Amino acid sequence: MSDDPVKKNVQEGIDRRKFLKVMGATGAALAFRDAVFSKAQAVEMKRMDMGGKVHILGCNEMTSTHGYWDNSTKPVLTIQSGDTVYVETGTHLMSKMVPGATIEDWMTWYKEVLDQTKETYFYPDETTGAEKKRKGAGHHHLTGPIHIEGAEPGDMLQIEILDIDPGAYGFNLNPTTSFVKLGVLADDYPQGKVRWYSVDRRDMTYEFLPGIKVPVKPFPGTIGVELPDKGMWSNVPPGKHGGNLDNKDLVAGTVLYLPVWVKGAGFKTGDAHFAQGHGEVNLNALEGAFKNITLRFTVRKDLKKLVNWPMASSPTHWIMMGFHTDLYKSCQMAVKQSISFLNKYYGVPELEAYAFCSQAVDLHVTQLVDYTQGIHAMIPKAYFVGKQFAEKNTLLIPKQS
Repeated sequence: MSDDPVKKNVQEGIDRRKFLKVMGATGAALAFRDAVFSKAQAVEMKRMDMGGKVHILGCNEMTSTHGYWDNSTKPVLTIQSGDTVYVETGTHLMSKMVPGATIEDWMTWYKEVLDQTKETYFYPDETTGAEKKRKGAGHHHLTGPIHIEGAEPGDMLQIEILDIDPGAYGFNLNPTTSFVKLGVLADDYPQGKVRWYSVDRRDMTYEFLPGIKVPVKPFPGTIGVELPDKGMWSNVPPGKHGGNLDNKDLVAGTVLYLPVWVKGAGFKTGDAHFAQGHGEVNLNALEGAFKNITLRFTVRKDLKKLVNWPMASSPTHWIMMGFHTDLYKSCQMAVKQSISFLNKYYGVPELEAYAFCSQAVDLHVTQLVDYTQGIHAMIPKAYFVGKQFAEKNTLLIPKQS
């Protein structure tokens, strides 16, 4: 182990907020950079920093919120379009969820959050079927908001997920139904429980039970922008702002596109997911905190006619999203989004695009626990083999990025 006290503290897993208090903001930021990023990344960041293009956003009480959206919240960071941000996220309930916390602890802490955020509602939206209900904040912990200069309502915000470094542990829980009745089989399993798991960072797996290993494939459970209407809006339902998408396909190497609803966008992320099936069912995936999620933001004013709803792009697929309180309508939304995209982007006639969806597009259940339930459609880029499509099967990132 290193004799360097900064690196020794990081290797031993010292709590970063305590570390900040001990080291001071400047020293801690430099130490955090050296600890979290590889040598190559650190060199790149130093070089790019000279142009003001890279930022570090730590997670603490001043740079984060409980699980809600509120467009009156002052930004904790202001950046330019094209900038990269290394974002730290916290575990749920303002980082109180650490190994050893029980379902009783979770209920106690979550009740405190609900009491503090009584005037937080589900955002009403005819498109998703969501009704305005006073529910309090979600139990998520969100870093932000980040203000992106030049982002205006009607634009699309391009968010490149460049890298994700998950923490050393995560949890899964199903709630005690007498406290909150959530989960696909809440009536069958009313007794709540929290389960803790240690991440093996050598092979990026965790042991679910003896003899059962699950791959760690981290992605941001919540990634979104502020909503257009004033008020405090629960992070639980995803919608036109993105938010609590819980989409397991948004891993490093993908690009998310979100409509901008307020000046500067007001970006937040958190609810770090380490592993999830196609469809959360008992309330949580395997969730924890990210030491770092590296994101590059670009304001796109050239996509307004192509898409006005959350969508994503991976090296292999276009990912079209549907959210609705009725899962069947979520399916319809994802298919309609796919048809529109295939028509506008590839020039496929709508009726033929409908047939293509039936023959070639996979519909995945995103999640089943967030009030507006999710379906996302996976359009394979590899099927577009013609020369006329040669420049189309990209991540939809402009060359200057």
